[in-house]
Amino acid sequence: MSNNINRRDLFKFTSGAAVGLALAGARVNSGWAAEPDERPTGPISLSGNENSYGPSPAAREAINEAQGKANRYGYAQQLEFVKKIAEKEGVTPEHIVLGSGSSEVLCATGLAYCRNGSDTVAADLGFGLVPGYTSAVGGDINWVPLDDEMRHDLNAMDQRITQGTGIVYICNPNNPTGTLVGSAELRDFCASVSRRVVVLVDEAYLEYSDDFNGLTMLDMVKQGHNVVVTRTFSKIHGLAGLRMGYAIARPDIAERIARYKMCKFQGPLGVAAAAASLEDTEFQDFCRARVKEGRELVHELCNTLGIAYTQAEGNFAFIDPKMTNQAFQQRMRSHGLRAARPFPPKPDWARVTIGTTEEMQVFAEALPKILSA
Repeated sequence: MSNNINRRDLFKFTSGAAVGLALAGARVNSGWAAEPDERPTGPISLSGNENSYGPSPAAREAINEAQGKANRYGYAQQLEFVKKIAEKEGVTPEHIVLGSGSSEVLCATGLAYCRNGSDTVAADLGFGLVPGYTSAVGGDINWVPLDDEMRHDLNAMDQRITQGTGIVYICNPNNPTGTLVGSAELRDFCASVSRRVVVLVDEAYLEYSDDFNGLTMLDMVKQGHNVVVTRTFSKIHGLAGLRMGYAIARPDIAERIARYKMCKFQGPLGVAAAAASLEDTEFQDFCRARVKEGRELVHELCNTLGIAYTQAEGNFAFIDPKMTNQAFQQRMRSHGLRAARPFPPKPDWARVTIGTTEEMQVFAEALPKILSA
């Protein structure tokens, strides 16, 4: 290892981390988490930014009750669900575009505004879905490097906008770095830039933040700006496999996005689960608290081990293990753990999803061994 910490210090730290996480597990509802003395078995996936606690009990019950409706399209239930989302967000149903995860509404926005060769301004490094899709449908990409703190460089992005720009894409918190753009800074950017182009703000991970209401750009939509905000049920709601998400936009923009959706209906099981999860704020609070504990554990562990990391705010951490991604993944697998793929232009940094309390205990014990192997 290239730092000065010794094995005794490592043992003291990881033992303390394990005890702390176990105590956290002891405080939570056992219907949501394993008992503290239950060690995970088999490969532990810390790679996909999924919610390792799964769907909430309310969502699981709703799925069971909706099974008999799986033969139906469930259009009426979908309309009711859109009304429920609109009420929660404080907008009209005409502001909402339901999609198969936020992926569909993100791609539909790209198709709506970039299909005729218009370019997308996007962060490099950032979530590649929107740039990749808009490029596939004939648009160009104006890549803008992150700043020194691996945050979106809004000034540089503004300077890259041309008459041919269709959308500016902001993922906040950013995937894979987890870094946040402050609310005042991003709000000023949206107010200015949206006079020229549509600003697409992906808030997939924002519900893990301590200040969701202060950081969301929903108010920019309500004020009538050319801003699109997207949400997903794949992250804090634990419904990644049911593919539920939505966009919030001014009604004329929402109508334009909806025309380019690939699927006009979402399945009744997904609608039922998402509707139930939307109201289960207790489960969301539980997941937010556990993820924050796990994220802080990783950051503290990095401080102790002397490795760099970003100030991540999603359900993952972004760390520099000082080895190739291939070597890191191989060593993780030897400890029963899976980490994410490389993310150029930082291919040797590692994105580590925050798992359950018990899974993060395993990671905390393994990382010092991985770095010293």
